[in-house]
Amino acid sequence: MAKKAEFLVIDGCVQDGRTVVVKGEPYAPPNKEVADALIAEGRIAPIKDPLAQQLLRETRGLAGDTDDSSDDGA
Repeated sequence: MAKKAEFLVIDGCVQDGRTVVVKGEPYAPPNKEVADALIAEGRIAPIKDPLAQQLLRETRGLAGDTDDSSDDGA
């Protein structure tokens, strides 16, 4: 069973083996030392962190903004 991601990539990307996690995506570090190092770099933040919450709102807003104005129904 995959472990639940407790962090969000807030800057750039994180490579974990062959997997690359980009800004705005959830990330589960393999251990506490890696998590601490990435937090210190400003690369990831806890999901509950206000900065992570703001980024989630922004990315959800962009994903839901699919205005197809070329199809006006006429």
